[in-house]
Amino acid sequence: MSGWTYMLRCSDQSYYVGSTSYQDVQTRVDEHNDAKFIGYTSSRRPVVLVWSKRFDDLQDAHDAERRIKGWGRAKKKALIASDAAGLKQLSKRRAGKPKKDPRPSKRALVHSFHSSGSRHPEVRAQRAPKDAR
Repeated sequence: MSGWTYMLRCSDQSYYVGSTSYQDVQTRVDEHNDAKFIGYTSSRRPVVLVWSKRFDDLQDAHDAERRIKGWGRAKKKALIASDAAGLKQLSKRRAGKPKKDPRPSKRALVHSFHSSGSRHPEVRAQRAPKDAR
């Protein structure tokens, strides 16, 4: 089953990205404008179709939707403008710098303090020294 991934510009100038299995993407855009379903676009009407792409497989359309939803506004604008060079530049990670080490999870931080027998620095600062008690 084929599908579409599409992008709408809402009345507040935000972008909405969606996908549909309709043969004609305009049918789905009309549903957004008619507020057929309550959601993001129902309070931001009218919406305008600014970009769409047809996929032979609906799952590919869904995958593209999820990917584009994670993009920033500038990259979405480059896609709308069909700016291949802009998309390529905006796809580079932090101007080509390697990805930073991920932040440790809360669990890892708690474990590191408890396993070393120390306490969180803020908790340690609040406690009075043993000789002052």
